[in-house]
Formats: sequence, C-alpha cells, structure tokens
Amino acid sequence: MQLKTWDPLLSSKDADAEIVSAAQKREIKNILKSYVGMYDSFSELIQNSMDAVDRRALNEEEDYERKLWLTIDLSDNSFSITDNGVGFNEKEFEAFLAPNISFKNGGSTRGNKGVGATYIGYGFDYLQFGTKGNGHEFVGEMTDGRDWVEDYKGIVTRPVVSASSSKNTAFNEIVRGSTFKIKFGGQHTRPKDLSWYSATTPEQWLYLLLIKTPLGSIQYLDDNSESIKFELKVIDKNGSEKSLANNEAKYIFPHTKIKASVNLKDIIKLQSKLISQGKDASAIPTRYMKSNGIYEYFDTKEILALRANDDDYENLINEYNVEAYAYFTYSTSVWDQLNDSLAKLRKGYRVLKGGLQLANNNMTQGELIAIPLTSNIGYQNQCHIIVHFKDADPDLGRKGFQPELKEAAEKVSVAIVNRFKKWKRLLKSDSGVKPDITKEIELHEWVKAQETHETKHPLVLTNKNFFAPINEISITSEPQSEQDVIVLFNQLIAGGVIRGINLLATSQVKQYDGVYKYIVKEPFKNHEFNKINNPLGVDELHFQTEHVSPPKILEYKYNLNALIHEFESEYKNEKDIHLAIAWEMGDEWKKNYEAISLLDLDNIHQRDFHGLTHILDSGTTRFHVVILKELIRYLNDVDAVQAYHKETYGDDLF
Repeated sequence: MQLKTWDPLLSSKDADAEIVSAAQKREIKNILKSYVGMYDSFSELIQNSMDAVDRRALNEEEDYERKLWLTIDLSDNSFSITDNGVGFNEKEFEAFLAPNISFKNGGSTRGNKGVGATYIGYGFDYLQFGTKGNGHEFVGEMTDGRDWVEDYKGIVTRPVVSASSSKNTAFNEIVRGSTFKIKFGGQHTRPKDLSWYSATTPEQWLYLLLIKTPLGSIQYLDDNSESIKFELKVIDKNGSEKSLANNEAKYIFPHTKIKASVNLKDIIKLQSKLISQGKDASAIPTRYMKSNGIYEYFDTKEILALRANDDDYENLINEYNVEAYAYFTYSTSVWDQLNDSLAKLRKGYRVLKGGLQLANNNMTQGELIAIPLTSNIGYQNQCHIIVHFKDADPDLGRKGFQPELKEAAEKVSVAIVNRFKKWKRLLKSDSGVKPDITKEIELHEWVKAQETHETKHPLVLTNKNFFAPINEISITSEPQSEQDVIVLFNQLIAGGVIRGINLLATSQVKQYDGVYKYIVKEPFKNHEFNKINNPLGVDELHFQTEHVSPPKILEYKYNLNALIHEFESEYKNEKDIHLAIAWEMGDEWKKNYEAISLLDLDNIHQRDFHGLTHILDSGTTRFHVVILKELIRYLNDVDAVQAYHKETYGDDLF
C-alpha cells in the first residue's frame, strides 16, 4: 500500500491532536527563533545531503562517488538540492520533520540535534522533498508551514504532507538518494528574496556557498580524503540557466586564491636548514619577501604550544582536538579585491574578510567574530582565522558555541596573530595602491602596461612658472605606486615647485620612511604666496626671520588610507609623524580627523610652510600633508579647484 498523506507531528494515535499541536507549535516556534542567519536554510539542507552521501559511502563499493546537485532559481525564488546518498526508509520519511528526531550517529556526522529538518519544514511556506532507492520511494510537499507556526488565531490549518511529483532532473535520474526544495518569501523567512545577495551567476554563488555553508568543508592540507563533488546551477530572473560541474566541496582558503602567499612553515623549515648549514637564518630568499599574505595550519599539538600554562585552555584544546588555519594579509584592501574582483559580489559585501570563524566537524558555524586584540587592533581585520573543533556541541540553530569554547577559540586567535606579527617583514608595505592578487606580471607585460598607463593618465603641469623653459616633469604619467610618489615629490622639490623642505635621509627598512627639516632663508619672497607666480606659498607676514626646524619624520604612501590603517593597527604612531606625502587623499581620514585644505584660498593663512596642501587634525594630534594629485590640479588652475576643496573639506562636513 503506497503512502499518500500523513501528519508528521501526530506522534501517537491516542493523543489529542489539538493538545499535541499547541505544544509542538510552541516547540517549533522556539526552534525557528534560533535560526537567524542569512545562510541557515542553505546550510541545513546542504549539511543533511553531505551526511547522506557520507553514510552511503561507508557501505558502498569503491566506485561509488558522492555527488550533490544544487539549484539556485532566482525566477522561482527557490533553492533545491539533490544527493545520491542513503535516502530514507518509510518510517524515517514519516518522522524526520518532527522536532528532536534524528537518524544521525553523532560524531561522524555534521549535525545530530534533530532540529534542522524541523526548521526546513516549518520555517518556510513551501517544502518539496523526495526519496528513492532505500526500499521506499515517495515525493511529497508541504505548504504554509511558517504561516501555521506564526498563526495565533487558529485560522491556518496545521499543514500535512501530500503526494507530489518532482521536476528535478537529477533526482529523476539517480537510482538512490533524496531531494529537497524550499521557496523563500513571506514575512519571516531569511532571506525574503534571493536577489538580496546580488549574485546571478554560478561563479558568484560558488564563493557564497563554499565560504558561508557546510558545502565548504574544512579540509586541511594533511587531509588526503577525496572531496564530495557537486554541480551548481543558477537560473536567473529571465529563466536562463548556467551551470558549473564537477566542483569540490572545499572551503575557499584565502591562500588558494591570493597569489604571492607564503606558508610560514616553509619559512621556518628554510631557517632550520640554513642553521644546520651554518648559514645566516635571517637571509630569507627574495622570492618569499613582499608577499600579499602569510598563512599556516596548526594541529592540536601546535595550538597547545601557542599558549602554555593555561590548564583550562589545554583541557578544551585536547578534548575537542582543536585545529586551526590562519591567513594574515598586508592590507585589508586585499579582501576588497578578492570580494570585488574575484568573487565579483555586490559592492561592499565581504564574504571573506578578517575575523575569527568557528567550525565544528568540518563545517563553519555562525558568523565571523572580532579577534579580541588589546593592542595592534588593526590586525583584527587583516587576519582570517578558522578554529576547528571536533565533536563540539553548538547551540540550537546555527548561532554559535558555548561560552567556554568561544573563549578558547579567541585565545587561539590572539596567540596566532601575535605569532604572525613577528613575521611582518615578509609582507608588502601597505602603500594604499590597489593590490593585484590574481597574477604575477611578466616584464614585457609590465612595460606594455606602463606605456598604456602613460597614454591614458599623463601627468601634465601647465603652470608656466615651473620647470622652465619646457614646463614638463620628467615623470610623464600619474603615479601608480609609493615609489612613483617618492620620485614625483623629489622632482617637485628639485624643480622649486615645493620650497623649504630639505630631505636628510630615506629608508626602506626603518619603521618610518624618512627624515627632513623645514628651512626658510632669505629671500623670503621665494616663500610668499602669490596666486599667479607662487600659489603654494605662505602668508607674506608669516616669516620675519630665518627658520630651521629640528629633524622631523615623514611618510610616503600612494594613498593616505594606508597610513590611517597603520595608525589603527598601532604599527605606526601618528604622534611621531610630521609630514605625509601621498598621491591620493583617500577617505579613511573622515573617521577620526578634520581635514583643512590649504589649497582653499580662504585657508592660505593656515599654511605653515611652502608646498603643504592639507592639515589633518584629530583633536589630540596634528600633522601636515602633501597630496600630489590635488597639488598638480591646483597648480594647473587655482580657481577651477576652489569649489571642490570647499565642498570636500569645508566646515559643513563636520
């Protein structure tokens, strides 16, 4: 006799249906409240399918291949997943939607609380599911589950499962397995609309699902097990389909996407080899320097070594066989490029970034947590750390772990950051220039790129009072790097465009970039402001006697944002710096500083020395700035830039 309809919540024929219904509705309501994440629905369905194929693999012949088929349907606002796993027998299929029913075996599975299926069944208003090949074949659907849970007036009838038919091609073709489909929408679902993610291609969804759901299995380098394979199909709003086949269910570790990333263990092995050969261990080969990031895997023993003499910490690390992965990048702009240029996600959305990610039994759990640093706090955003527990017991839903486990993970993350800080010399300096994390540019490509840049972005100074008689700067295109900024600034000093700044020394290895003095000597006319002949000068009454300042510290950057980041991470101290030279101003200054534009003619009286373009004032510290891009435009047409400077740096912004 084939089963047609049943009520998954009616656990006993002798119980009063309404009494059971009211109690179970309250229980289900509490379960649904524990699911608050934007990826929880995907995660629960993916987790169940991955467990199903793993269970089948334990009893199958070697030629069995674990496989999943996922479909994101933007036109239908739905998500479906099919697996070739164990499927359900008839009794399991009748009962699995009810609260606290689970057929998983604890440690060897990703979840076993028996609440995920209930969330899927009653968290949405449409669920279709089917099974085959396990002595039982059935496809059913349930509607209005969420409406019934949220109904306090008794208007909505308690939903039942009804027989249905599947149009899922993968499910119809497999011999054994299961299929699930949910539709979003309604007042209480997260998300209401799949368009929220602004992802319309399989490539974009691949990043979202591999990083934010169990599909991105946490498998470390020493794990040689074969990954689950999956196909990902995306149907856009117009019904057009695109697919990616034969994908591996592995987390997207940053070093696999970011070129010029160095495994810290390789460096340590190299140093040990140098020492054994009687050589200088600090002589690290050039190929390891100026990296985009450093990374490392930590086994349980190595994590214990990070923090000694902490018994509670040691007990938890051992009990849950804690492991970790960490990636430390030279600049948060690397995350920006990965998300914007590689993943091509919606502007400003950061699916992969700095922070602490907790994981259990090979799958991530919950959202990123801030790494609780007490100093160098900027490193919180530069370091992406995964702390992985085995057989821990996360809260209901997918919200997080018990406080003691979270605290242990935070201690691990802080210890790792402190370890990485000692190796900052391997990383590029953050000059503010946009990183290229996708390839290493060959020499001929680089030369060609410079020629193209010169054509598209020429550096032109039209003011006839400078660089006579040809009125040309020898650097012919706009700066692209910090080194270009240094060259241009020195040319402006040598050409007399900027006067009174004498450079004592520059350094590529010290904490700061250089030392300079302000020197003002007769004739003072060379320093006095004149809109036509000397527009970078100071007020005519500013200097009455010669002036020589003590030695001061200066910093070069391509973009001033990089310097602000170094202040935030406490790598550099804003109180030490007197002058910053950059091509672009950026926008990070707006968080903590008032900017006074000295290119605004109303502020000439505030220019202390020739050539300065801005003053940054935090209320407790104050330093001078030369923004070369704005300086060149100002020299070319003083009047034309006045509106920009008043609008950008005027008092109405503060």
